[in-house]
Amino acid sequence: MDQSRPVIGISSSVVDHGDIPSVHVHQKYISSVIQAGGIPVVIPLIDDEMAKVIVSKCDGFILSGGEDVDPHSYGEDPDPKLRKTNGVRDEMETAVVKYAKETKKPVFGICRGIAMLNAALGGTVTQDIESTYENPIKHYQTADRPNPTHEIMVEKGSKLQDIFGTDTVRVNSMHHQAVGKLADGLVATAKASDGIVEGLEGTDNEWYVLAVQWHPEEMAAQDEAMHNLFKTFVDNCK
Repeated sequence: MDQSRPVIGISSSVVDHGDIPSVHVHQKYISSVIQAGGIPVVIPLIDDEMAKVIVSKCDGFILSGGEDVDPHSYGEDPDPKLRKTNGVRDEMETAVVKYAKETKKPVFGICRGIAMLNAALGGTVTQDIESTYENPIKHYQTADRPNPTHEIMVEKGSKLQDIFGTDTVRVNSMHHQAVGKLADGLVATAKASDGIVEGLEGTDNEWYVLAVQWHPEEMAAQDEAMHNLFKTFVDNCK
C-alpha cells in the first residue's frame, strides 16, 4: 500500500441492532475515500483522550451524515419537529472541527456535516425546513438515494465551481434541517432555488473547508463530478 496516501478520519454514530449498539458509518463514505486516494479511518464515539490519539493521526476529516444536530449546541430550544439527536456525537465533532481549525487540517462536511460544521464554528441550524421556509422545494426525496432530484446554483469563483466546472448542478437530497445563521469564517457558495444553503466554504486560505448539503458519496461511483469532490478534498489532505 502507498504510505503517502493521506489518512481521512470519518465521523461515526451508534445504531442499535436489537440490543447491540454498533458503530455506524455508511460504506459509501469509505469506498469514496478509497477511490479518491485516501485511507479511511472511522472515528468512534469514545473517551476524549483516546479519540485525540486517533484524530491526531488523521490528515483530514469528513463529517458524515446522520442525526439532527442538538439545538442546545447552538443555544436554541428544540423545535417540535426536531428528530433524534446525539449529544455525544455533537461534542465529538465539535472537538474535531476545533482541532482541525487549529492545525489547519482539511474538513469536508456532508449533509448533517454541513450543519454540524456551521454550529461548531458558532453558527446556527434551521431545525425543520417546512416549519421555517415558505414554499420550500422537496428536500427529502423518495427517489433512490443516488438519483439527483433538484438543482443548485453555485457561486462563481468558488471551490465548488472549480470542481464542477459549471454554476448549476443537480443533486440528491435527504434532509429536513439546514444551515441557519452563518458562522464567522464560512461563506455560502451554493443554494437551492428556495434559498436554502447547499454549500459552504471557509474564508481562510490556509484551511481547506468545504461542506455540502447533499450526499455525494451516494453518487460518486457513477458521477465523476461527485467523485471529484472527494478527490479534491483528499488531494488537499496530502
